[in-house]
Amino acid sequence: MSSAVTFTLPASFDPGEFLTGRLMLRADDARWLLSTIVRKTATRDTDVWGCVRLHSDILRRIMDKHSMGDVIRALEHGGAIETYPYCAGVKAKGYRLAKRYLGDRCVRVLAVDPRLLTRLEQERQRLDAEESQSRWKPIHYLLDAEQRRLTIDGAADAIVDTLPEHTRLCQHVLVTRLRHREYPFSVGSTGRVFNAVTGLKRELRGALRINGETIGGVDIACAQPALLALEMALTVPPNGPKPWATYKHYPAGAPSCALPALPFPSPALALPACTSNGFLRLYASLVLGGQLYEYLMELTGLDRDTVKLAFLRDVLAKKGRYPSVVERAFRGAFPNVYAFIRTVNRNDHGELIRRLQRAESWLVIEQVAPRLIGRLPVVTLHDAIYSTLRSLATVEEAFAEVFDAIGFRLALKREAGLVTIQESEKRTD
Repeated sequence: MSSAVTFTLPASFDPGEFLTGRLMLRADDARWLLSTIVRKTATRDTDVWGCVRLHSDILRRIMDKHSMGDVIRALEHGGAIETYPYCAGVKAKGYRLAKRYLGDRCVRVLAVDPRLLTRLEQERQRLDAEESQSRWKPIHYLLDAEQRRLTIDGAADAIVDTLPEHTRLCQHVLVTRLRHREYPFSVGSTGRVFNAVTGLKRELRGALRINGETIGGVDIACAQPALLALEMALTVPPNGPKPWATYKHYPAGAPSCALPALPFPSPALALPACTSNGFLRLYASLVLGGQLYEYLMELTGLDRDTVKLAFLRDVLAKKGRYPSVVERAFRGAFPNVYAFIRTVNRNDHGELIRRLQRAESWLVIEQVAPRLIGRLPVVTLHDAIYSTLRSLATVEEAFAEVFDAIGFRLALKREAGLVTIQESEKRTD
């Protein structure tokens, strides 16, 4: 068992403020729960509403089952955390850190409860075995080793001070972990990788170094919207959203390339056939040029960050009937695309976003990254790959090679230090 287990907590958090009487014996349980919420929030291992989803079975394996409910209620009623209901069969109960802590710096507190330390070690061993057997592939072990080249320089502290107050705690957590040479690496249920830079603000990426060199990145512009176009191209016949098997002369067969099957149902139709008759034409031209968010900005008058968040939350994964300016604009501009989204999500509002995340992981982790490992140092971040500045051209070539193989060319952005360069790449027939 590890000789030292530390919790990462807001500097102003004190269990004694919330726990009274015999509950103070479970102070480390409260610290573990807060630390778990903080760490997962920092790496954006949350749902689209910013909630950390923790299954009750996990809580019972770590916390004392007799006092677990009382500890959680005390933290919630005292204003340390917020909780959100579970959705039977879909999502576990949600937890979110109270706003009062978001501007704090983080501190590391040593765990002292022997019972909790034993349970944490047992859970670590269980998760390692489960994750390695069910999710990890050879490329994941290589990427885990690659990220250990990362360091972060002293400028990061000053940058954290300039960030909006509600982001400082989580960003300081990520900086602190890099300073302590802690390199977390996990693979989510959709294949998404969570590593030492997941959740790190763009401003702070300029302070990252690989083998002592400044880094830059190449990522897919408008990644989720563009992958939605690919999803539709592979599942929707050219005349509209009807079951493709009902078309007598509908072309069948996977794209002619030596890659594994795409992670979508029915990979049968290439995008050109889908756009040649007007269906998806405007949407495809915008997303493949990386301009969808700018188009929605013009329609709504909102800034890019607001539009992007609303698109993910209110269009791709909407839960409920609340009004949304971005959803209304998108539905008016792209009624057929909107209808497709609602059809996919008819039984589960998170179904489509999970499909897109699986596609993103397949593309970046399983196709692009293996072309680079061993040639140059790389670190992945969802739809992006980071390396040294002098290696970015090679990273772009690897993306282009994969795009050519699947017959679907997406726009790329190059991020050099703190500067993002938009590179418009038109779709090739």
